[in-house]
Amino acid sequence: MCYFSAQYTRTILLNTNLNMKYLSFILFIVLFVSCKNNQGDLSITGTAPGVLYGNLLIKDLAGNTMIAADITNGKFSIKDYIQVPGYYKMQYSFKETKGTMREVELYLEQGDYKIDIDPQKINDYPTITSTSQLQTQLSEYNAINDTLRHQARQKVLALNKQIKEINDTDIKTMDQLSASSQLQREELKYNQNDGFAAFKIFMDKYPDNGVAAHIMKSLNYQNDPATYYKIFQEFSSAAKNTEDGKELESKLSKLSILAPGSPAPDIAGNTPDGKPLNVKAMKKKIILLDFWRSSNGSSRDNHAEMISQLLQLENQGLGIVSISFDTDRDKWLSAVKADRMNWTQISDLKGDDSPNGPIWGIKSIPAYYLIDGQGKIVARIAEFADVHAAIEDYLKKH
Repeated sequence: MCYFSAQYTRTILLNTNLNMKYLSFILFIVLFVSCKNNQGDLSITGTAPGVLYGNLLIKDLAGNTMIAADITNGKFSIKDYIQVPGYYKMQYSFKETKGTMREVELYLEQGDYKIDIDPQKINDYPTITSTSQLQTQLSEYNAINDTLRHQARQKVLALNKQIKEINDTDIKTMDQLSASSQLQREELKYNQNDGFAAFKIFMDKYPDNGVAAHIMKSLNYQNDPATYYKIFQEFSSAAKNTEDGKELESKLSKLSILAPGSPAPDIAGNTPDGKPLNVKAMKKKIILLDFWRSSNGSSRDNHAEMISQLLQLENQGLGIVSISFDTDRDKWLSAVKADRMNWTQISDLKGDDSPNGPIWGIKSIPAYYLIDGQGKIVARIAEFADVHAAIEDYLKKH
């Protein structure tokens, strides 16, 4: 939007002796300069070695295309205005990679950007040299994340080699079977790179950066809100006072009530016979809360694992409560029967509108929590594969 002073216009009209032709010209120039100064000059030059032809799009976070450019003979160039400095998505694809689309995030503002894309490392963040301090910080984070991802990949390859050697053995010893199982768990862990390790390194290296809140919003902070909230408290004032920072603080302050040792929030809903959940009346040392839905395949598969692996721990003090996000009572109870879930069942039949979602910080299902017999939170378990070990460890200590 360009703002041109009406008072200034009247002053020109009253004080100039020029004819209307020249007056119109002067007004045009003033208006043009005024508008141009409300925009930011953006200059992007880039390379993609070996690429004969490709496409590059810059979109806002709502998905609207703002800028489009062709990549020809390994080069591209953009001269434009950036109306609103902020985070944007850059998408690019090459003929040589058969149209495989890659998307990365940028911080664009007035200034010069040099972007070098390596087609041989299409999954890596481009090398970006910029006059923007925030973009430089964003590049640093992504460089750290790419390095950790490459290291994890090498470990996975080595683990796979060890697993193959064990699997090729005709007769396997118990030690080999145990080692194979351990290796598979390690492989799963290495494959679950959610950016947190890179974020920690980045924060230690650049504690006063201005992009911390924006990066944290993209991480799975719901899985461990207490840890993330502690890190958030160390953010610079600049990062905390961004829109992302204010939104994040609001969410983390609410989710921090889910920290281990905190009283567990109430669970909305009733059992099939209309009774509310009474955790203390269960008289168990530890209770697994299983948030699920009848239409969710992963939830249903994990119920079979609960029966085969967890029910044997009931005599040692384990209880299970499954909290459904269903809306149809018949579908809920049919799934309970089909899955042979002979333990406590709860639902308020409100589906995604259930208060259990926001209260427990659940963004996707299945989701799992452990609480003790007094109703205090023990842990949130991000992956079902880790539930059994966490329960056994707790029972051994209590």
